[in-house]
Amino acid sequence: MPVTRRRTTTKSAAKPKLKLVGGADPSLVRLPKVRAAQQRIANGYYDRDAVRDRLADALLEEILKN
Repeated sequence: MPVTRRRTTTKSAAKPKLKLVGGADPSLVRLPKVRAAQQRIANGYYDRDAVRDRLADALLEEILKN
């Protein structure tokens, strides 16, 4: 038996558009903290196994809280 496929229209095949939701107040962002984090990333700090384990544990704790 031949396989027939339903044609998709451009309307149904269109990807949903993403929109921004309210973020942190820009006046609350501490640029020195951002620069320090960027430096740690550039130096490979987060590529260490111990750091990845701590980050994964912290993320799981946050997920389970909510």
